[in-house]
Amino acid sequence: MKTPPDLKALADKRRVRRGVAVALAVSAATLVCLSLLTIQRDTFSALSRLSPLFLLLAASFSLGRWVLSALRMRLILRLLGRQLPFSSLVKTVYGGYFTGLVTPWRAGGITGEAVFLYLYGVPAGEAAAAISFGASVSTILLLLLFPLAIGLASRTINLNLTFRGFMFSALGIGIIFLALVVLAMLRAKSASLERVLAKSPRFLARRRGYVKAMGKLVNELERFSTSLKILLRLRVKDLAMVVLLSVSFWLLGFLVVPVILVGLGLSRFFFHSILAQLVVQLLMPFVPVPGGSGIGEMGFFWLYQSFLPDVGVASLLTLAWRFIDFYLGLIVGGSFFLWIMKDTGQK
Repeated sequence: MKTPPDLKALADKRRVRRGVAVALAVSAATLVCLSLLTIQRDTFSALSRLSPLFLLLAASFSLGRWVLSALRMRLILRLLGRQLPFSSLVKTVYGGYFTGLVTPWRAGGITGEAVFLYLYGVPAGEAAAAISFGASVSTILLLLLFPLAIGLASRTINLNLTFRGFMFSALGIGIIFLALVVLAMLRAKSASLERVLAKSPRFLARRRGYVKAMGKLVNELERFSTSLKILLRLRVKDLAMVVLLSVSFWLLGFLVVPVILVGLGLSRFFFHSILAQLVVQLLMPFVPVPGGSGIGEMGFFWLYQSFLPDVGVASLLTLAWRFIDFYLGLIVGGSFFLWIMKDTGQK
């Protein structure tokens, strides 16, 4: 007996809500434990020095950088001959921000963006090609930064052997992931419906619905292959612009916590904080827990307590970073996600 569609939707909603609730609960419990164990009376004097202006600036950097991602997406789509209203692209990237926060390894980010582009009218093959190309550029940049981050952070922050081992493991995973994606992109080629049906079981190949579905799949594979060929032959000027927007996006992310430190009157640790934030941003996509809950907070706190003069300040900084990067991201990204569902008539 099949489950009615409305009950299936209800089950999916409960599963999503349960996942978000677990991520929030683990993150909140970790932050509470850190606060109780490390924050002292002297820490509140540091909190009183925090300028609201710098906190607002940090939040603007964290949330505003996604506009750069929308600009990059618009450029890539234009190179494919597609144009969407910029407002739709902004909704797409912020909606992807939300789906990335609530999925392991933040894998739902790029998947969500591809789905949202499709909902706004971009063919599935072109949407997949555009998102895959942009994600590959970002991954290459992050992998190039890994050796620099490990070298500089080991000298400045004194990373222990375990933490460096975790970073090298993440580097290896990133290289394997990028190799698989690039290989799939390079080997993407057109397929014919006749070949697909010839390799299909006979009882399926005779069904009209199956033939129709395979025809749609072949058309999207054709679009995917053609779009990748266009993107892999970009002019140097266009490729440089894609890279520049990607670098600017990550640079704003690296500056969020250093700006908060300046607001706390600890500007002398600005460079240390940039290196620590570089390490955090590089490792977060490799945390298998939705939103990096628990692991993200502990790793961030451990890095910053290693060079800040007061562990209470490190804990306070962890609270501020997690609020801006995770909780505020859930609120803003979730609002755009619901906006997309409303635009496209989805329940």
